[in-house]
Amino acid sequence: MRGCNICPEEVGVINTFDDPVATEDSQARAAVSGWTYYLTTQRQSVGNNASLFFQITNPVGSGRILHIGRIIGTSNSNLIITLTRNGSFAAAGTPVTPVNSNFASTNTSVATVKFVIQVADPTVGGAIFGDFIQPSNGGAVPFEYNGRIVMPPGTTFVVRELNNSGGSIIASLNISFWETTH
Repeated sequence: MRGCNICPEEVGVINTFDDPVATEDSQARAAVSGWTYYLTTQRQSVGNNASLFFQITNPVGSGRILHIGRIIGTSNSNLIITLTRNGSFAAAGTPVTPVNSNFASTNTSVATVKFVIQVADPTVGGAIFGDFIQPSNGGAVPFEYNGRIVMPPGTTFVVRELNNSGGSIIASLNISFWETTH
């Protein structure tokens, strides 16, 4: 182990005997240390052909790296979910405060988060690296990244949920992430 404050590529051995080996994943270790956070838009009404755009920013000079653990897009009908690296939007939107998963921790996240619901795509720049279609019967669509989306300072991440159901839907977006110092 490299000792880099909960690196995502590390798996911590948590027992002291050789067989069997018990391990703990990075996000769980970060939670115990008070560095895992959750984000949610809660339930939102999204009109036909409109989208929920969700932006996470790791500010320049933050001194922390964000590791995306899980993304869950949900709705009561079908969605197209798009993930964009280093895209951003200028709209002020609705702010979302990261919630620490360790109820005893006073740590706060460096991330700034917002979302907006609109028809026109406000996203500027970036590179799409995921585009997924949710089944027409709705439900939850989980994406398990386990820290493989890494956001150093000065980067952004936009998730879009496009409603193409033919009518209004109820949708939400839920993301977990943790922070490290390097």
